[in-house]
Amino acid sequence: MTGFVLLFAVACLGGVIATVGDRIGMKVGKSRLSLFNLRPRQTATLVSVATGMVASFSTLMLLIALDDQLRKGLFQLDDIQQELAEAQTDLEFTQAEKDAVESTLAESTLLQAEAQTRLLEINESLQTAIDREEETLDRLLDTQSQLGDVSEQANSLRDEINGLRSERQALIDEQANVLRQIAQRDREISQRNAEIDQQDQELAQRDAELSDRDAQIAQRNQEIAERENRLAELQTQQAFLSQEIARLEEEFQGLRLGNVAIGRNETLALTITRANSAENAQRAVDDALSTANRIAVQTVLPGIESVDAIAIRYDPDVIKQIVESITDSQNYVIRVSSAANYIVGEPCVNAAITQGDEPCLQVNVDFARNEVRFQPGEVLATTTMGGPNIRNEVLIERFTLLRATAEFQARRNGIIRYQPIIANGLSEPILEFLSQVQAYDAPVEVRAVANQPILTTGPVYLDLIAVQNNQILFRTRGSTP
Repeated sequence: MTGFVLLFAVACLGGVIATVGDRIGMKVGKSRLSLFNLRPRQTATLVSVATGMVASFSTLMLLIALDDQLRKGLFQLDDIQQELAEAQTDLEFTQAEKDAVESTLAESTLLQAEAQTRLLEINESLQTAIDREEETLDRLLDTQSQLGDVSEQANSLRDEINGLRSERQALIDEQANVLRQIAQRDREISQRNAEIDQQDQELAQRDAELSDRDAQIAQRNQEIAERENRLAELQTQQAFLSQEIARLEEEFQGLRLGNVAIGRNETLALTITRANSAENAQRAVDDALSTANRIAVQTVLPGIESVDAIAIRYDPDVIKQIVESITDSQNYVIRVSSAANYIVGEPCVNAAITQGDEPCLQVNVDFARNEVRFQPGEVLATTTMGGPNIRNEVLIERFTLLRATAEFQARRNGIIRYQPIIANGLSEPILEFLSQVQAYDAPVEVRAVANQPILTTGPVYLDLIAVQNNQILFRTRGSTP
């Protein structure tokens, strides 16, 4: 409605000015005035042109004065288009990171399913081995029973031999027959003894087989334990990746709602102290809180040079516990981080600064001993990549997984600035390393190792090393930071 009013007002003003200009031109023409040594007719034409220019300029000035949107469109259009392009670029980058994390999560889930399948197969093999062991024990008991029967038969034969000898004088006519029977029985006894020896050998062989089975069972138990450890590690990585996806979704939601000035868990202040008293410890904590308050306010409300009011909110009991814990003259780092996402121009921050309202920026305060977490050359993550005909997508996916694993390892060890910086942040050494991996004719083990001592405060400087049979093939080439 305001636009139509403006158009009507502009049309009316143009008509009035045109009428006035025409009247002035006619009067100048009738008066036959001469300006700048021009003819009267040319002077009238010049006056009419000047009147038209004044009319156009007055109309434009009126529109700019009355319409704020037109004024912004004329003088701030380039800035608005640039901010829109930057926001679109940030959105595409966040979407790409989200897709990469989702693909990593799918791979971890697939690996977990494969590990569970193999665990079930190992359990079935173990059950089969136990059943065969029970069957072997049953056959051993049967053999022992047969051995007892043979022993009883031998005793019976011996009794018959003694009875025949006692009757030898009375049975001289049957002596030859009896001797043949005795010889036959002796052969049977020898045959039975040979069978017993053979059964003893079979028992010894069965014992050896049982020993082998016990060794196999022990080896399978060890493999099961290793698989369970690997499964636990994959589950931990899956939990980490789930947290990363949730964090990216929250940041993406923040980008949709407005320009995020401070992200969740973003470090606002870091203070390293070696306090030997409660006063020094309290002073160090207050300095960290003051710095965090100043940085938070200046980030949320750009343009503020001095910050006198308090806009951050924290738990006083946590501050008291930190002060009591860092008074042992050890080297500690105090970290103040944001507990949520906050956009540019947060209303509650503006109210806290200008009107003295309650602080609304929730922050977390924690501390840790500032010590070396990783020594140079220590491995943070490993993976296998390369081989003939490997695709670029697979190579980049493995590299992304290696980087995420190294970041997870750094976070788990309590490093504050845990984002890995590979090859000192240079892209050329990384691309050269991946090209060497792709050109190698066999898969290699790629390790992410620390290239300098990594403290609790970070940062995490890493190098990539390609290893095969415990021999270093090549590594990223970057200058020492």
